[in-house]
Order: sequence, then structure tokens, then C-alpha cells
Amino acid sequence: TQRALAVVSHAEESLDMPPHLKIGALTAALRQWNKVTEVAEIDGGAQLSASRRAELGVLSRIRDRDGHITWSLEEYLHAAADDLLDWESRLEVGAPRKAKVNMEGAWAHWQQMLFEYGYIFGVEKAEEWRRRVAARREDLRLGRSTAASNSMKLPPGKVWFEPTAEWREVPPNAICPAGLDFRFDMETQKNYARWLP
Repeated sequence: TQRALAVVSHAEESLDMPPHLKIGALTAALRQWNKVTEVAEIDGGAQLSASRRAELGVLSRIRDRDGHITWSLEEYLHAAADDLLDWESRLEVGAPRKAKVNMEGAWAHWQQMLFEYGYIFGVEKAEEWRRRVAARREDLRLGRSTAASNSMKLPPGKVWFEPTAEWREVPPNAICPAGLDFRFDMETQKNYARWLP
């Protein structure tokens, strides 16, 4: 494990190491991450910065959960967000609830990894990223809502409300699907809805 730590440290610092060798070094380290972490802590962490050790720890958990091996947490978050946005763009209004729940679970995992990213690299950067992705998701929801409103031939001024697992404000002109959990905020005088838990 001391050798694995040395390999990772060298891969981190090497400017002329081919990318496929760097990935191989990280792959080996991630497979043995618990042991490498112990050695790094005993060694005082001299070979890897605290932020890099934390990042590799998160990448190890991602590998354990999903089997994904990647060079950086930022790379993983970009790829995962792109994949999830693509999945969501293909999701139709009439898709089975199980597909929607699975997608929301994948987004919850992405949010957790983004939280970890913010802890390691800074909250401001993570929050800006979260806002950009949330805006793209909202655009997709609006597109699906508009398409559903048109296909259902709703009266002018009415819109289809697309629920999620989280509470979302229900616009006054919305038509909601059956079987939702509703809440009324007395202070703001607004309705909120979500799928039944």
C-alpha cells in the first residue's frame, strides 16, 4: 500500500505521464483505497494533499456504489449531470412513476456528490453548479409540461403540473394529476404538491 500511495502521488505530480497510465494508477489506488488511506494518515499525508485524499475517498465510494472509476470528482459530476439531463430530456409525461422515481434517486445521489465537492473545493463553486443544473432541469420540466398541455388540449391559460418527489409550487392555473400529496402554506397563500411518499 505504501507503493500504491507513491504511485498515486507520482501520477498526480507527473506532467509527462500518459493519461492512460494516470488512470491506471488511480484505478489501482481506488481499488485499495482503505489501505492507501491508512498509510497516508500514518505517513502524515505528506504525499497527497488533504483535499486530494478527500476527493479520492469520495471517488472510492462512487466506485463502490456504481462501479465508475474516474480521474476527478469534477469529471464525474459533469458526466453524471450530462447523462441525467439526457435521461430526463427523453422522459415523457406518461412515463411510469418507477422510472421517474429512479431518476429522482439518481439526482439525489448527484446532489450528495455535489455536496461533497462543495466541502472539498468550495461551496460557492458547487452552489453555482447546482443552480445551472437546476435551471436546465426546470427548462426540461417546462418543455414536458407544455407538450402535455398541448397534447391534452387543455383550455387556454391552463398548464399541466409535473410533480416530483420534492415539494413544488403549484401555479394557480395548473391542472394536477391524481394521487398527489398537497400542502397549503398559510403564510404565502401558495399550494405545493409532490408524489405521495
